[in-house]
Amino acid sequence: MIGILVMMNNYFHDLAAGIVFVCGVTMFFMVKKAIESENVAAKEVVLSVYPKLVHIIGGSIIFMLFAGVIRTFTYKEFEWANAVGVSQVPAIIVKHVMLGGLFFYGIGLWIKAHKKIKAMRKEVGFLK
Repeated sequence: MIGILVMMNNYFHDLAAGIVFVCGVTMFFMVKKAIESENVAAKEVVLSVYPKLVHIIGGSIIFMLFAGVIRTFTYKEFEWANAVGVSQVPAIIVKHVMLGGLFFYGIGLWIKAHKKIKAMRKEVGFLK
């Protein structure tokens, strides 16, 4: 039973990294298109959706921190041992590098979007 729970934790930890990336990309391109359109209604829609995406990305980051602690303590026994046993060490390294890159790229896009959101809020007069 512990093995299944650890496996699920690891799966959802990887999934959370993907969610951070997808939310970052979504926020960035929504903001970019709203600014390009110069349409006040489009900007208001982006400004109303943005807080919900912030909650999703923030929740994913918090989950990753907690799940990462569990993953760290169980890594050698449940993930590394299996990878070594079937000669998959390079694959597991590539997976972690790719997911780490996607995670940090998503956060970078979120930061860029947030800077533009601040300016957009002032322009539209959006209070949320």
